[in-house]
Amino acid sequence: MNYYKLLFKSSIHLGERENFLESTDIVIHSDTLFSAFCNCYLLLYGESELNNLLDRFLKGEPPFIISSAFPWWEDKFYFPVPLNQIPKEKKLKKIKFVEKDVWEKLLSGEKLENLNNFKSIPDITTDDENKKTPYRIITTPRVALSRLNNHPGENFFHFGEVFYKENSGLFFLVDFKDENIKEKFEATLRVMSHEGIGGDRTIGKGFFEIKGTGEMKFNIEINSNSFGYVTLSLYYPKEEEIKGVKDGYYDIVERKGYIFSPYCKSLRRKSVRMFAEGSVFFTNPEMIGTLANVTPEIFDKHTVYRYGFCFALPCKLEV
Repeated sequence: MNYYKLLFKSSIHLGERENFLESTDIVIHSDTLFSAFCNCYLLLYGESELNNLLDRFLKGEPPFIISSAFPWWEDKFYFPVPLNQIPKEKKLKKIKFVEKDVWEKLLSGEKLENLNNFKSIPDITTDDENKKTPYRIITTPRVALSRLNNHPGENFFHFGEVFYKENSGLFFLVDFKDENIKEKFEATLRVMSHEGIGGDRTIGKGFFEIKGTGEMKFNIEINSNSFGYVTLSLYYPKEEEIKGVKDGYYDIVERKGYIFSPYCKSLRRKSVRMFAEGSVFFTNPEMIGTLANVTPEIFDKHTVYRYGFCFALPCKLEV
């Protein structure tokens, strides 16, 4: 599979909750990444080509699947700690991401608390912990001016944004099921770098350059009789897949937001609940996922989808 490293030219705002601007996420979830990709694919190739691409996903034959985007720092890639890891030590419970070689050991069945001298990224970001992370979260005071009298009144709020430090950023993985799509995929990604991703793109936030790309391999040792799967993307299962994922170790996140379309940018999409990255499920190699239809009832220009295909790797369950 391929990886793509993104180096941001400015800060980025990734909303965690609808109408709550004070905080920002530090990763780009797979559904956000896919939404930005589709909008840029539309700009580059037109509506007909985008519909043809989406039809392949709707038929359960995706030409590619993508992971969420996680931090890279200097020459290290960081992955989310699998949710079947429940360490007893309080300081270990704060760890959200570990470097690739440690992550491979966790997937091979080792316990986080038994590993020593590894580099990690904490889950929370106080001023002290910002020094241990490749990013820094800033909350900036802002005012909203009235369109009637150009006066702020009491429209005072804070805006959260994340700055990735020098020689750091985010990366994501792509599993190309059809190599013929790769050229168009990379062309669209270059357009995305100029269009930006996240909030406040109109004032230059979320712009990036593609710092590097290549093939990524994993060294994971598992016993064929005792393995499961860990997700590296958000996952929205098909109805027939639900039975296979009801057991496991997982978090569920609710995804909301507004339509971003040439026809409308002010309507709320329907909300959906999805399995979070790092979720671990028992033997179910047919985890595929689907596109969730989140079209508001009053919107009739086109169907609005949220990406829910599963990017998963095998892992050992005994921990």
